[in-house]
Amino acid sequence: MTNAEQPCRRVGTFTFGVVLITAGLAMLASMFFPHLDLTWVLKLSPLALISLGAETLLAARGGGRVKYDWVGMVLCCLIVCTALALFAAAWWMLYGEPGIWF
Repeated sequence: MTNAEQPCRRVGTFTFGVVLITAGLAMLASMFFPHLDLTWVLKLSPLALISLGAETLLAARGGGRVKYDWVGMVLCCLIVCTALALFAAAWWMLYGEPGIWF
């Protein structure tokens, strides 16, 4: 198959799917096990950034056609912003002073 015949792949779609599956599984676990401590999900939020970076590097290295369009960039931005917000929440829960906000 030549480069012209290879289908385009949007960067971030695989990582977005993994993040959605992980978040859904965590929500499902919290429904069946209400006393389950889910702070580990917050602590693992940087893995979304790591997997997005790995996906980008592997897609560029493979020589296939990679599509950087506005949909892919919105997905990447959504992944990055969500991971940063979850990381900030985890950091605040671990190291923040308890009397500042509540």
